[in-house]
Amino acid sequence: MHNIPVRRIMSTSLVKVSPSDTLLSASLLMESRRVHHALVLEGDRLVGILSSADLLKVALLHPVGPQDALSANDEQLDLRVRDVMPRGLVSIYDNQDLRDAALALSMGGYHALPVLAFDGTPVGIVTTSDLARLLLERIGGDAVTKVDAGHAALVEVLHAADAYLHSGQSASQHARLVRAVERAHEQAGAAPLALTA
Repeated sequence: MHNIPVRRIMSTSLVKVSPSDTLLSASLLMESRRVHHALVLEGDRLVGILSSADLLKVALLHPVGPQDALSANDEQLDLRVRDVMPRGLVSIYDNQDLRDAALALSMGGYHALPVLAFDGTPVGIVTTSDLARLLLERIGGDAVTKVDAGHAALVEVLHAADAYLHSGQSASQHARLVRAVERAHEQAGAAPLALTA
């Protein structure tokens, strides 16, 4: 991993938002593109990164009634991306090696780094999942298949939980979350929890 440049494993399918965008529009965009991170740009300049964890914190800190949680929060609090995105942006250049990325991610307490070209233009994003996947590929192919299946099950649980939290906890969303958790347990080979739909 020492001599592998970040550009070899980074994702180049970027989701971009503006600091003035509402949290609702950013959340809907991230959900529709099935990503956990969006780059925050003012014009062409990278100024931050927004994660699904940032959105979840807002939803948990500002619970609302039976309406759609995030849209109600957005309207009541007029929260924008700039209000929620973490301060102190850390990024990496596309020619730096994966060791630099791993070091930055392990020290920073976050799970994604924006990747910049030499001129400072955002060209990608590298995540802890990207590094873990590469490590598993180096260790052995069988482990990757099992982890990919488990990862897919966990992603399904996260999407179901996110929809549930933002839907006003309807019965159908509750049932979707229960089914996703049960499938994740089956994939992991763990005993299912006593959940009811």
